[in-house]
Amino acid sequence: MRLSLALGAVMLAVVALPATALDRPAAPNGQLNTLADVRQAMRGCWRWPPLFEARSGMALTVRVSFKRNGEIFGARIIYQTPNVSDEERTAYHSAVLAALARCSPLPLSASLGEANAGRPITFHIHDTRQQRKA
Repeated sequence: MRLSLALGAVMLAVVALPATALDRPAAPNGQLNTLADVRQAMRGCWRWPPLFEARSGMALTVRVSFKRNGEIFGARIIYQTPNVSDEERTAYHSAVLAALARCSPLPLSASLGEANAGRPITFHIHDTRQQRKA
């Protein structure tokens, strides 16, 4: 499942979604004024696939751009861990789509919406839930 992405001027903000992201996803409330706010909003919308569908160490990189009003303009998975099963891939792709649906439209401030309209933001997702902690 890929969504098309229309690329405008290149502006990247890498946002990591750690394995400790909230279990109860929620759409953002309140206006977002900075890219850090967007990162927090996306973390709040993220929900990991169930452990029985997960792959330890799975990594995805997703590039998303938004319209001025916070609606998703385009999104695309630009990297994923190679050699994963179709079931594992589907679980993570579904989680990405669900998080984007939960967060759209983002409540961007007028100035942030104007500054970022059409510009891609890159989110990196790395599932470390089943890895041993030091």
